[in-house]
Amino acid sequence: MKAMHLFALIASGTLLSACATHSHTLVTQESPGFLRGEFAHADERRLVLESATQRYEASGFEVRRDSNLAELQRRFRGSDPKHWERIFAGHDKEHETLSAEAVAVASDGSRLICRLVWTVGATPAGQCRDAGGRELPIRFE
Repeated sequence: MKAMHLFALIASGTLLSACATHSHTLVTQESPGFLRGEFAHADERRLVLESATQRYEASGFEVRRDSNLAELQRRFRGSDPKHWERIFAGHDKEHETLSAEAVAVASDGSRLICRLVWTVGATPAGQCRDAGGRELPIRFE
């Protein structure tokens, strides 16, 4: 009976950590044009960017997970078949790339189209484009 309680405790802890919010703060030194910002890409997805004159917000956007399985197969199948099997089964997330595209809107209707890319365990970075075509780099910690 103790083993079942221990298993239930471990399983619930794993589920809670899997559902934890992945939230990042804007690195203002590497994001000219913005004073502060936040990017959350777990269950409640949102992007908030603040400039001196505007606050842009986006929510509910899609976060994509991609792996170049053909390249990974070429690299690992012959030289490290156990590693390849873990990648193919989805147990090795280290080779995944995540990306998001969000349309952030200000209260006056101004829009920024923001594209971010990162790997598992790394921080999101990318750029936003305004209506005039100006590109603004952004990076989060």
